[in-house]
Amino acid sequence: MSKQRGQILLITIMLVATILTVVLAVTFKSTTETQLTELEEESQKALAAAEAGVEAALQQDIGGSVNIASLPNLSGSGFTGDATVGTIADSKFVSPLLQKDQQYTFYLSEYPGFLNPLTGVPLAIYFMTEGSCPTLELTFITPANVITRRVADPCEQIDPPGDDLSSTSGIYPLGGYNFSYQTDPVSADGYAVLIVRTLFASTRIALERPDLQDLPIQGKYVTSEAKSASGVTKKVQLFQSFPQIPAEFFVTSF
Repeated sequence: MSKQRGQILLITIMLVATILTVVLAVTFKSTTETQLTELEEESQKALAAAEAGVEAALQQDIGGSVNIASLPNLSGSGFTGDATVGTIADSKFVSPLLQKDQQYTFYLSEYPGFLNPLTGVPLAIYFMTEGSCPTLELTFITPANVITRRVADPCEQIDPPGDDLSSTSGIYPLGGYNFSYQTDPVSADGYAVLIVRTLFASTRIALERPDLQDLPIQGKYVTSEAKSASGVTKKVQLFQSFPQIPAEFFVTSF
């Protein structure tokens, strides 16, 4: 009888221990999920605060900054941080992906006054195939509004042929992308802007100075970092180009 009682007691203790283990595990899981949910919510709020900083900073000139804590919709929220407006100087610049018939405005002089246009500087222009072969229409404009047009048509898609700017096919790594074509060096002397329109296919377009000197600034970069009272930090970076000239001003039918 004593032996049976001992076994019953042992079984009871094991059952209680098992129940406690399950309860503690469920409690731990619930606590962990709650903490993760709160952390996710805090992270989303920090991201929203950083994005608000970007929006406010875009109204500033290059060199300006915004105190995130001072923004009206974030006052008293506990978020701190700054959004700054700067530039990046480089000998190369890569456009966003342009869809067929879209264009991009590159600045060959200092914006907004179109001062100090490039002189004695040839440019290399790169583009790529995104399934189909693009043709590029290049429109150079001087500060006095004199226009010069060139065409790069490596796949001879324009009839009569319009390839007055030769291109060489290959693999050209630039700015994190592999480009498929490089044009012959093209003079940028005295031009304020270059507008490149892609025909027949989508592509990215890159400009590069072969002498590795900096191109004129193409836009402004905003870096915004917001930190919550609990230490959650989010950082957002955005590039905003200088004004893009609408495609409707330079539409040509081939």
